[in-house]
Amino acid sequence: MFYTGIDQHRLRSPVTTFGATGERVGEATLPNDPATLRHYVAQFPGPHHTVVEATGRWYWLRELLVPEGIDLHLAHAKFLKAIAYAKVKTDAIDAATLGHLLRVGLIPEGHMISDALRGPRDVLRARLRMVARRSSANNSLDRLLEKWNVSHRPRSSACSGFRVSGA
Repeated sequence: MFYTGIDQHRLRSPVTTFGATGERVGEATLPNDPATLRHYVAQFPGPHHTVVEATGRWYWLRELLVPEGIDLHLAHAKFLKAIAYAKVKTDAIDAATLGHLLRVGLIPEGHMISDALRGPRDVLRARLRMVARRSSANNSLDRLLEKWNVSHRPRSSACSGFRVSGA
C-alpha cells in the first residue's frame, strides 16, 4: 500500500510517497503534466491512495488518477490547517504532511463533486460572480451620477448618453 501527498500549485507540485509502514519511498517536485505524474505513480505498483488539498485545480488529477486505479482523496483545506499547523511550512513539508495524515487516516475529507455535476456547478458559480460584478458596476455608476445630481439614467444602456466635453 502506498500513500502520496500532493501539494498542488499552478505550474509544479511537490509530491511525497510513503509505504505502508511510514517509510518515505519517493519524493519529487513535478511539473503539472499528466504524463510526468503518471510516470511517477507507476513506480509504485499495488494499491495506492493519494491526497490533494481542495483547491480549484484538482479536477485534472481526478481524471488522471482514478482511471489508473488510484484512490484520490480531497482534503478539506480549512480543517486540514487545524490539524497540520506547523511553524516551518514549505511545499515539500506540506506534501509529506499530507501523505502522513493520509496514511494514518487523519485527512478531513472535502466533498468531491460528481463528474456529472461539476460542469453545471462551475457554470452557476461563474454566473453568480458575473451578476455580482454587474451589480457592483451599476452601483458604482449610480454613486457617480449622484455626485453630479443626475437622478435618472436609462437601464438599457448605462453610458450611451454621456459625452466627454472640453477634452
